[in-house]
Amino acid sequence: MAPKPPPPPPRPWTDEMEEDCQRILTVGEECISEKELRALILAKGRGVDEDAPRIRLYDGFEPSGRMHIAQGLLKSVNVNKCTSPGTHSTFVFWVADWFALMNDKMGGDLSKIGIVGEYLIEVWKAAGMDLENVEFRWASVEITEKADKYWPLMLDVARRFNITRIKKCCQIMGRLEGSLTSAQVLYPLMQCTDVFFLQADICQLGVDQRKVNMLAREYCDAAKKKFKPVILSHHMLYGLKKGQEKMSKSDPDSAIFMEDTVEDVERKINKAYCPTMADIEAEGGNEIVQETVEDAGTESMHLTKDVLKNPILDYVQHIVLSPPGSSFTCGTATSPDGQTFTKYEDVRSSFINGDITPDQLKKGLIASLNQLLQPVRDHFTNNEKAKHLLDQVRKFKRSSAPSSDDAVPKVVRNDLTSSGAVPANSHLVMTSLPSSNPTLQSAADLLTKLSAAPDKETPKVLMLMDWTARVNGALDADAKLLSAYYSVMLTSLRALDIQLNGEENAVMKNVTVLLQSDAILKDPSNYWISVINAGRHFSLDTVMGAGIGLGEGMKDSEQVGAVIGKLMMVADVLAVNPKSVALDPAVDEMGVALAGLNLQESSNGPSALSVEAYLIQEYYRAKLGHPSIASQFPVPVAVHISNGPNLRLQPPRESAALKTEFDEYFLLDDPKVNAKSKMKKSFCEPGNIDFCPPIELLAYFGGLDSGKEVTIQRSDDNGGNVTYASKADLRKDFESGSLHPGDLKALVSSTMMEVLTSISDELKKDDDATKGAKGLKAFEKKMSKQKK
Repeated sequence: MAPKPPPPPPRPWTDEMEEDCQRILTVGEECISEKELRALILAKGRGVDEDAPRIRLYDGFEPSGRMHIAQGLLKSVNVNKCTSPGTHSTFVFWVADWFALMNDKMGGDLSKIGIVGEYLIEVWKAAGMDLENVEFRWASVEITEKADKYWPLMLDVARRFNITRIKKCCQIMGRLEGSLTSAQVLYPLMQCTDVFFLQADICQLGVDQRKVNMLAREYCDAAKKKFKPVILSHHMLYGLKKGQEKMSKSDPDSAIFMEDTVEDVERKINKAYCPTMADIEAEGGNEIVQETVEDAGTESMHLTKDVLKNPILDYVQHIVLSPPGSSFTCGTATSPDGQTFTKYEDVRSSFINGDITPDQLKKGLIASLNQLLQPVRDHFTNNEKAKHLLDQVRKFKRSSAPSSDDAVPKVVRNDLTSSGAVPANSHLVMTSLPSSNPTLQSAADLLTKLSAAPDKETPKVLMLMDWTARVNGALDADAKLLSAYYSVMLTSLRALDIQLNGEENAVMKNVTVLLQSDAILKDPSNYWISVINAGRHFSLDTVMGAGIGLGEGMKDSEQVGAVIGKLMMVADVLAVNPKSVALDPAVDEMGVALAGLNLQESSNGPSALSVEAYLIQEYYRAKLGHPSIASQFPVPVAVHISNGPNLRLQPPRESAALKTEFDEYFLLDDPKVNAKSKMKKSFCEPGNIDFCPPIELLAYFGGLDSGKEVTIQRSDDNGGNVTYASKADLRKDFESGSLHPGDLKALVSSTMMEVLTSISDELKKDDDATKGAKGLKAFEKKMSKQKK
């Protein structure tokens, strides 16, 4: 084999590269980091082969209404600076229509959001943006076409951060931490995902987006990605009114908008806040000192110290004088008819020194802004397409009043029944989070849940929750390991089913097994819109379990993936639209079920409240309870399984360090010799029937109370053989002392040997299950070494 050729020598840094670097740096109020930007230009910038990968810059814009001047003119200037001819760069605009949906813009109507997006593109065309090196990518289209790539990436981002960190990003939505809906937690996670989905080298967004852009760099550390995106954060223009950190689309007088008339500009600028240094000194300063910022939504959006905070000067600097070669003209004390400036520092100095009065500064700005805006006005007056788009956007603003409660709600969901993936009116069971040591208990729990259908005729659906497992970080979110787990579980489940119920009465005969990811990818767009809609309905605190009678709920230190998983569960239930759904009751830290308000009677009696039941049933009642559709979407019965078998071999251990599945439970791939060794070590205190694992195991696997009998072999000296048909009789004799733990354990050992042998035989017959079991063992061994 020929030796590898040596790497090409590093390219020399040229004067043209330096010009590119300095020009790009003028875009940002902050660059993280200039060193990385220079390395990027050297690797991908000016002078490389034309077919070589280009520098990719990214910004996302949410089509949420009219475009203000910073988004229009300032962004046009910044794009032109970053994509100047020869720079070998592409600016990608991510039309974030999905994000507008999450922020409830345009009433959550995706078609209206799309029209607003088209309008914004027309504005940029008219504002002078050079579109030769610009791409517009629509989030809803791109994400749907590449759903199998985008959503697993988002799930991976979500599993790596806790709720506290994501709350710190709430400033990007203009929300306070305490007022977040759970959909708004999705916003920063998806925005972080966009960076990598679009393969962006540079995140060129505003300072208000800084925290989520930094989240992308932190994700690189967590996911061990070598190259981090450069963060180039542009300045946030002040609002025109006193004390406004930034412009507000909800306050028309806080900003100049791209379609404002000459009269609008004159009126707004003349009314605008324009303090002099004398005004600031008289007011005692313009700085608000915050010892501790309690809420990320209230933090300043400016990185440089500015005592004046004068929006008129801000417009002059960042709008009028930002383009290369630009100038600003206004009257001064020495030149009342107008003096032309090419440097902002000279304008500011003249204003502070009193050479320029506020009225003169405003008059000059009005003239400059109208000159810059006139091409946009002309475009939206003379171009029929642009004119029609603007008319539509204005109508949307006028008709933004909330719809009547009587209006028939539009139900968006992944309809698995119509597609034939699942039967209608089914009983739904969703798998719990997998582990590297699948237990006999977990298989028994699934059988119990499947058997809890309202009646025998009800079809059953078992959904393997692989994407929920990924977002919760189960099995390190490894798709192959998750597949291995489900192979082992399904094979063992069928073997156990036959062992308990026989071929003829096997529960699994009438079960539709569906992989969650396969179900989602049948209609990913409607599925994730239904996730977002569930998130829009519920506050973050509610999804975390606070305020619904089950204690304090999740802590902010917990992973945000658990929140996403709960929203996905609501969407999964909506997709199946079952008659009933089996759930685990809420439990405390020791695994004891918590009592709560009953939401609905189940087939097994009153249901114990769980967060999952609350979310499902509340969503159905609130969003699907309209008389016109309620019959199509009856509230599913929440069946909480609290009376299933307890196959634990040891009592609960308070210390997590003492917990291990190896001796606490039988494992599905335990060799048959473990039947004897684990039973020998299992807890079995004489006379103690409050917790007696051998009794529970014998009652469940021996079929007591279901027409079967078990016989415990004893010598005549020890009372002779004894036969039991009920669990109650077994408990009675053990409590009285007439049944010795040794005699009980002997029968349970042989019983468990039969169970483990039957499961082992089936696992050996299935190649996927055999390989899966080995893969899980290898992962467990790897994790054990890392803990050491």
